[in-house]
Amino acid sequence: MGYNNVNFNTIFKTFLSYLPSRILVVLNSVIIVPVLAHIMCEKDIGIFQLAIGVLNLVCTCSTDWIAKSALRFYEKYKLSDRLGEFFSNLVWITIFMYFLIAVLFFVFKEMAFEKLFIPDFAWFITLLIVLPVGIRQFLYQMLRVLNRPFLYSFSIITYQLSLLVLFLVLSGFMPKLLAVLLAMGFAVLCIDVYLLKSLNLKIGVLHKVNPAILAESLKYALPQIITNTSIWTILNINRFVFQYEHYFSDTAVAGVAWLYATSILSPVFSTFSFAVFPEVVKKFESKSRIKPFMTNTIQLYCALFMPVAAVFCCYSKIIERLAFGDKYPQAWIVLAFFAMSLFIHELMKLFNIRYHLQNKTYVEMAVSLLIGLTSLVLNYFLIIKYHLAGAGIAMLISISLLFTLNLFIQIRNSDYVSYLRLIKTGVISCVICGISFVFAEILFLPFYTYNLGLLQIILYLFFCYILSFAFARKLLG
Repeated sequence: MGYNNVNFNTIFKTFLSYLPSRILVVLNSVIIVPVLAHIMCEKDIGIFQLAIGVLNLVCTCSTDWIAKSALRFYEKYKLSDRLGEFFSNLVWITIFMYFLIAVLFFVFKEMAFEKLFIPDFAWFITLLIVLPVGIRQFLYQMLRVLNRPFLYSFSIITYQLSLLVLFLVLSGFMPKLLAVLLAMGFAVLCIDVYLLKSLNLKIGVLHKVNPAILAESLKYALPQIITNTSIWTILNINRFVFQYEHYFSDTAVAGVAWLYATSILSPVFSTFSFAVFPEVVKKFESKSRIKPFMTNTIQLYCALFMPVAAVFCCYSKIIERLAFGDKYPQAWIVLAFFAMSLFIHELMKLFNIRYHLQNKTYVEMAVSLLIGLTSLVLNYFLIIKYHLAGAGIAMLISISLLFTLNLFIQIRNSDYVSYLRLIKTGVISCVICGISFVFAEILFLPFYTYNLGLLQIILYLFFCYILSFAFARKLLG
């Protein structure tokens, strides 16, 4: 074969260790998201999605970058036996960020109510949830570093089921929006307590701030605030534009479609970046070869997940009908755009690992800021003109531009992928998807019906992976 079997074995082992949890998360989401969509009214779904969007933005700006620092530098400070000092610095930064978050929440409280129509109780509960969600993000990064996939699987599945059960119980005697927010907060808090006990992290007595450690962490992580905020803008701003312009129905439709697409696709698409990053860091710190490993990883990502993204493009109406019945008949308009955007976003994260290895996240920041601002303009004008379709087009154009610009940027000593092999894999995967779609359409044409839509999707995926297996040497060679 034209590829390194050792690399593929390592990648597959790492990938498969997290895959069961991701599949179970997807299966849970297939049930949970439609239940929420059917029980909650359009107004509550819209506001819930705005609250989740605010929560994601705040965590992105305040705690996610701190957790990424732990992931990036854990191996380095473990080798030098200075983990206690390193964790202490992260704790001091976290305390400061939470204080800043509380201040900003009260500053923007009136604007959230007047411009986005988020009730005070929803805004306040979102503030309270920030702390446990931020802690959970840090603990999940530790699970990646310590290679604890089964603990990760158990925790995330327990969280999802707890959220659903608590929501169903609480919604019986309180407003459904309040019920879902309280259920989410309590479920996250319980998972935090369980993970803290299970991991037994030895932070110990807080050390004084170490300027050298702090400077290294901040240099690496601070640019990610702007990077992640810009990417958040690309992927989330459409619901806020809908709400701001009083398109409340579109807020709900885009919100429920986004929740469904991310709940189904993100756990699967992100498996490679989630599982492989710690391994890449170890190879980098030990001066091992990275190029074959990263090339094989991206080839596998395209071969395995391009057919999955294509399902949402080819069968968006069937998926919308299966998930939401007749409640959100326009959701199919954005499902394909959302799916392709998520696929490109996770693919981009694999390519952008080079910024993190070289501690040049400021380059990624500059590109992301430019496209984030472009996305704001695109969303406003395209949504005003085309509504739901405009939101999908703006997202796909923005994330595609971001991916393309990052590809063209060259950094010294960061040639970590073989582009010719990746182009070959991408072309063959597209051909396989096209042939499989034709086969599935021909076989189902005589008795086409939405009731058999799920079987048609399964048949399509079956053809895709049979052909991928048959042409594995060409696809991955």
